[in-house]
Amino acid sequence: SKWFLCGFDTAFLWVRDRRLLTDVFSATDAFMAPTGDSIYSPEFKDWSVPLGRRFRALRVWMVIEYFGTDGLKAFLARAIEQADWLRAQLDAHRAFEQPVRTRIGLVCLRFADEAEGRGTAELAAHLQASGFLAYPSQVQGRPMLRVALGGTSTQQEDVQALWQEIKSFAEGTQ
Repeated sequence: SKWFLCGFDTAFLWVRDRRLLTDVFSATDAFMAPTGDSIYSPEFKDWSVPLGRRFRALRVWMVIEYFGTDGLKAFLARAIEQADWLRAQLDAHRAFEQPVRTRIGLVCLRFADEAEGRGTAELAAHLQASGFLAYPSQVQGRPMLRVALGGTSTQQEDVQALWQEIKSFAEGTQ
């Protein structure tokens, strides 16, 4: 997951009883010697559809080894705090609405009073021309923008600059 500093094609999976999962995906046949799968020497090939392709498991291990669980928690908390701040700014401004509410580092927004979505599309083009990345999307047939926070170098000042750009565009002061 990109949010866990692992780039693409990686995911975390938390299970209560790992034996049920490994029984389903087990790639061990009668001719293979049992390895005595334990918590200290798990057979990751049995945990899902191929976990070894493109070193998926190695990426996760290296990130946890380098940052530790406390480092990952701090990284995620920072992204959530940045998104919460941006959500609060949008809530306080009458020009915007949030068609989808999340509790993670994703903020969805659009102009509250437009029917065709032209303003939202123009805002997306303006933000991209200004060096910000906001993904155009749709929900229930209406346009919106998705702002994904949580980049490794994204600071609160960057989020504030993004908000100033959004607000200035909405108020027509550009």
